[in-house]
This record gives sequence, structure tokens and C-alpha cells, in this order.
Amino acid sequence: MRACCFRNFCHSKIYRKDSQGLKLQYQLYATCPDEMTGLLANEIASIGGTSVRIDYRVVYFCATKEVAYKVHLHSRLANRICRVLKEIPAQSPTIIFDKAKKIRFDELFSDRQAVSIHVLAANDGSKIPNHLIGSKLREAINDCFQHHLNTTPNQSSHGAAIGISGYFHNKRLLVSVDTSFESLHRRGFRVEGHPAPLNETLAAALLAACEYDGTTSFFDPMCGSGTIVVEAAQIATRRAPLIHRKKGGFGFEYLHDFDPGLWQNIQDRARAAERPAKVGLFASDIEPQFVEIAKKTATNAQLETIVQFETKDFFNTEKPAERGLLIANIPYGLRMTEKDVSAEFLRAIGDHLKNHFKGWRCGILAPVSSPLKEIGLKPKKQMPFLNGTVPVKLVILDIYGS
Repeated sequence: MRACCFRNFCHSKIYRKDSQGLKLQYQLYATCPDEMTGLLANEIASIGGTSVRIDYRVVYFCATKEVAYKVHLHSRLANRICRVLKEIPAQSPTIIFDKAKKIRFDELFSDRQAVSIHVLAANDGSKIPNHLIGSKLREAINDCFQHHLNTTPNQSSHGAAIGISGYFHNKRLLVSVDTSFESLHRRGFRVEGHPAPLNETLAAALLAACEYDGTTSFFDPMCGSGTIVVEAAQIATRRAPLIHRKKGGFGFEYLHDFDPGLWQNIQDRARAAERPAKVGLFASDIEPQFVEIAKKTATNAQLETIVQFETKDFFNTEKPAERGLLIANIPYGLRMTEKDVSAEFLRAIGDHLKNHFKGWRCGILAPVSSPLKEIGLKPKKQMPFLNGTVPVKLVILDIYGS
């Protein structure tokens, strides 16, 4: 595990000068699997984040309130986003309490709000248990409200919309507030019934790794629950991935400095930027019940009219357009009676791509234990990911025409 370095993130707010003068910026970080940090860093920078920096399973960045709201709405790759409150010394429980109680929690949220506390410690031989660190943060919140407002804050964590996070490393504690509330991978359109649905942020990462921008056709010939094709359809229509999250669905909406007018304006602009898809989006699966689940997923995402679904064996498919991107999460694990992907199956996939998908870029996702060389095509790029607990690899192939 790489050491996390956050010594430059000691204060929650900073002022940066631009052409319009000084602007208030927050220091934040977004979490994701470690293999996705590079993709997430590029995404945050493209949305407007500055001072973007990668660490283990996290991307640090600075943002104005407007850009911070945009990152919550538009990020396809982040799991959670947190606003840094302060980094404090943490040599002992007493020091943690003494330093944390100086954080103005009373200026951040109401004493009526339930607060959950989550502590994560790096594997560096710490002798302070996580539960004790969490207890000292709770005491610090109580002391802050009692000192400044002469009131005792809500002691419950049940149904908490306010989440305080503490990351402990090298006798330092980074204290943050979770501004996402619910994990950002929860787009709100998943349908139950598939034995191994792909995580939405992983689906988005596969598309990002293949450099899909929505200007070419897309085809998922082993679509399962439809997660990848729905993510592709969102990109093709320029739809923000979290646009359907209901009011009160983000943690920042419960903070004192929440700006509802700005937030509404950002959502309105996101909706106005949507466009009809100018390319074809296609999905198929050999299992009829999976195709029905995928159709329901697209319906829940309000994208059912732009994705063409079909029940078909992959080996009977043809390219649906002259150029495009194909991504196939080939069956393995819970979706197969055999745990491993056979060399014969991979050779057949490679042959089919060579014969029927000339001019296409193809991404094949398979367990790292698979004999992927048997596909018989030279990869343009390979990227490791983790699908649940299974280490997998995305092999990206450009199928050149004759």
C-alpha cells in the first residue's frame, strides 16, 4: 500500500486569484479503486478541478463551490467525494480530541442533524483503535456545539445525512465531511435479477479506458444487466450520470453553506446540454432473461428508446456499423459453470472479431488468470481492474480492415 500524503491539505478553504479576483476554493478528495485513479484525475480536471493529485485509492483536488457541485453531478468514476476540514496531529486520543474540537462543526451543519463517523487507518502499525478515534471525534463535535452554541448536538447516527470521515496515517488525522451522502456509483437505475451485475463506475472506467466519447457507435454483445451500454448511452447523449438523483440525495445539501440556487442552475445547465444520440447503441445477450433485465435497466435510466436490444449468440453477431466500439464482459465466475475462461473460447472470440468487426475497437474484459494471448490479436493497451473480488484485465484491440 502506498503511503497517503495529505500535508498540503491542512485547511478546508483557500483563496485563489484568477482574472475575476480572489475566489474561495475547497480542498476535496474523491475515492475510487486504485487502478482507476489516473482516469478519475483526468475526469476531475476536465470538469474544472485544479491542483489535481493522485494517491492510493484517492484523487485530491481543489474546486470552487460551483465546480465541486459539478463534480458530484458529472463524475462517472468517483465512488465518494469528501471535503477536507482539517488535518490534525494524532499522537494520542487526547491530542485528537484537543485538536478536533477546534474544528467549527457548528458552522458546518445543524445540531439537529444525525451524524455518522467513519474512521480508516493505514496499515502503519497504529496502536489507536479506529473506534477510539471515532469516539474522540464524536466528543469533539459535542464540545464544539456546547462551547459555541450552548447546545448538545444530535447523538444519533441512524439515517445520518452528515458523514464525518477520519483517515489516520503516520500519527496524523485527516478530518473530512462526506459530501456525496450515498455512493456515487448508485445511479438509480439498476435492476435486480442478474447474478453478477457490473458496478456502474467500473463500466464507466472501461469506456474511459477505451476513450469512448459518444461520437461512434457502441455494441455490447454480452450485455448482462445492461450497465455498460447504459453508461455508453449517457455519454452519447451527454447526460450527467447523477442527474436523476432526487432532492436531498447529496451530502452537501445538508450543510449550512449549501447554495440551492447555484445547485439548481447547475442541474438546469446539465439538462440543457443533453442531446439526441447521433450514433447507434446496441446490446445483445444469448440469455433472453438477461436481455429483459437490460431493457428494464435502460428504461429506468430513461434511455430505452436509443438502445437496440437483441437476443443473440455473440458468435452470430455482425458489426452493426462501419466503425465503433465493442466492449464485452465475457462470462466467468458466477455466470459460468466453469470458473476459468478456456483457451478455446478466447480463440473463438479472437477469430470472430477478426472476421466480423474490422474497423472497430474492441475491449475484452476477462479474469487475469485467463490465457488472454489465445485471442490471437496484439493488444493496443491492457488495463487491470477489480470486478468485485475478481482481478480482471481489459484488453483493448483495434481490428484493422483489409
